[in-house]
Amino acid sequence: MHAVEPGNRPPEDAAASQPRALGSAALVSVAFLGANALAYVFTVLAARLLAPAAYGELAALLGVVLVGSVPGTGVQTTAALLLGGRDGDRRTTGRLHATALAVGLGVSAVALALVPVLVALLHLPTAGAAVWLALLLLPQTVAVGYQGLLQGAGRFRRLAVLTVAFGAGKLTGGLAGLLVAGSPAGALAGMTAGAALTAAGGWVAAGRPGLVRGLRRPLAASLRAAGALLGLVVLLNLDLLLARHHLPGAASGEYAVASIVAKVAFWLPQGIGVVLLPRLADAAGRHRVLPSALGAVAAVGALLTAGTAALGGAALPLVGGAAYGAALGSAAWLFAALGTLLALAQLLLFSGIAAADRLAGAAVWAAAALEVAVATGLAATGRLTLLSLVATALITALLLVGVGLLRLRRARAVPAVTAGGVVPAPRA
Repeated sequence: MHAVEPGNRPPEDAAASQPRALGSAALVSVAFLGANALAYVFTVLAARLLAPAAYGELAALLGVVLVGSVPGTGVQTTAALLLGGRDGDRRTTGRLHATALAVGLGVSAVALALVPVLVALLHLPTAGAAVWLALLLLPQTVAVGYQGLLQGAGRFRRLAVLTVAFGAGKLTGGLAGLLVAGSPAGALAGMTAGAALTAAGGWVAAGRPGLVRGLRRPLAASLRAAGALLGLVVLLNLDLLLARHHLPGAASGEYAVASIVAKVAFWLPQGIGVVLLPRLADAAGRHRVLPSALGAVAAVGALLTAGTAALGGAALPLVGGAAYGAALGSAAWLFAALGTLLALAQLLLFSGIAAADRLAGAAVWAAAALEVAVATGLAATGRLTLLSLVATALITALLLVGVGLLRLRRARAVPAVTAGGVVPAPRA
């Protein structure tokens, strides 16, 4: 994988620039965590407003939205690397803007074509929610492209504001849709409206970029970056989709509420990765800081897992209400452990992408294939339950982290020549 060449930047005094870089990274990290906290608030409110079967439908569709957002993350990454920390000329920003719009239109068109497939796989009662999902992906992709323009130009305050505003817009719109329509389709329609309004604000914040032809290079770079990240997003939401496909509606709803615990464990340490990503692009810095970063993520996850275990059977009712927790009982801590392992796997994948290690992405896809194969086999023999599904996801994530640590150890023993990978940008 070839990196997108950043713009030439004047030399800076390292001692002077380091505090500013750390402050900017911390600001973006807080905004990123805030946006994900808003998403968590929405999932909790949706769990309380919808019946378990309807909430299971919405949670599965939101998992598909996350998968569909990966191409936008690729555009964000490309924009950040092309601009290289300074304002780009109108031609460059116009090409990146056109790339974001082209990718958004493409992703939305593909999602519309796949509506019948989603209806069949996720056992949706109607196609309405799947159609709104496809429409949501267009403004969401464009908004993430604007975040990349701000990040690449070094406008971190505007990036932080837009990141939080995007989360707030989707939360407000989705909640309004739930209150008005009382259905997953209504929630996704409201989220589409909120994302469209935020995208308009992002266009203004990014300097009102125009549209310029010549998309071949930024489009190819965006797709390469997206391909490296898609496997992890699939793995992060795969067990939820498998639960919706194989388990009864009420059981998939309970699994969806329990998966909120996994998402919290995954989101909480995200700031660590955001702050360290620039240093992971350098081989020497990667080998120096990655072990401590992994240790910090593991420590945060261990605390959350222990706290969830201490709550026992009260954990799921605390998240989703009294209707949840009967089937899983005190096993919610397994989901906290799963989220922690996936957060560790993400850091290891970031390191592999930064080092242009294509096998790092292949390992994530192999883990996803293994999880599907085991879960499908258990379902075929009638042994797939809530506990066996989360155990399958947990063991798969543990194997992935083990393989990543082994590859990291071997990489430390081999002198690195260059880090030619694409460093991922933070996801909103």
